[in-house]
Amino acid sequence: MKKHLKNRPHFFVALFSLNLLTACTPTIQLDTPKEGITINMNVVVDHNINVTMDEKAKAVAEKKEKK
Repeated sequence: MKKHLKNRPHFFVALFSLNLLTACTPTIQLDTPKEGITINMNVVVDHNINVTMDEKAKAVAEKKEKK
């Protein structure tokens, strides 16, 4: 095993260099705002419902009301 280490010292130099490069990577931090997000929405909902009936349906409804 010592013979292997003597023949390939460049492997350890490359490994050490790679370690130095990864140790210097920048970090990114995200902070959330202290206050919550407020959304003000002024919404007006207006409903207009029209019911139309044909003549046969009106006649049936009038018969039911008379009884």
